[in-house]
Amino acid sequence: MSTDKQDERRRQIETAAFELLAEKGYRSTSMLQIAKRASASNQTLYAWYGNKQTLFQNLIEENARNIKDLLHAALDRRSDPMEALRALGPMFLAFTTGEKAIIVNRAAITDAGETGLLGEAIDRGARQDMFGLITAIMEQLIETGRFASDVEPADAAETYVSLLMGEVPMRQALGRLDPLTDAECRARADRALSLVSRLYGKDRQQ
Repeated sequence: MSTDKQDERRRQIETAAFELLAEKGYRSTSMLQIAKRASASNQTLYAWYGNKQTLFQNLIEENARNIKDLLHAALDRRSDPMEALRALGPMFLAFTTGEKAIIVNRAAITDAGETGLLGEAIDRGARQDMFGLITAIMEQLIETGRFASDVEPADAAETYVSLLMGEVPMRQALGRLDPLTDAECRARADRALSLVSRLYGKDRQQ
């Protein structure tokens, strides 16, 4: 199979996997069902992924790599760290609270008592990689004098992410909140940026 055909087959498998997760939930989704939905052989799925857990782990990691590339591209186009954070916020929120994120988070909760692989993949992609990007921006804001010199970059990043996301992922995982719209993502991101600037800006009140 050529590389292009293999990439297309993987995209079909990914689409089928997410469709079945949304319809049936994690426990009721099997490799065989995914293979049938993707018009692929069961043997192909096991040869490429090994089992259901590693299949979804790979999908989570691939999705995280894609959004990280988009975030890096957005940041590279902006020399002002404040504008970089303004651009990153809605993209980060759309990734972590979109339909795919809701489906994956619910699957990770189900898998937590079994293998924990899905939660680990989410944590590594969203928490470590993307949190690292936000922390780097906070460092730049401190170095350029936009934030106070005594601010810890990791603390500022933690606060910003908390303000940005709040209880949204938890409420979505419980089925109490739909995916955020683009307008809602922008509004929450603007609010988080405004509040974190007031908390850590160089003119903050001690």
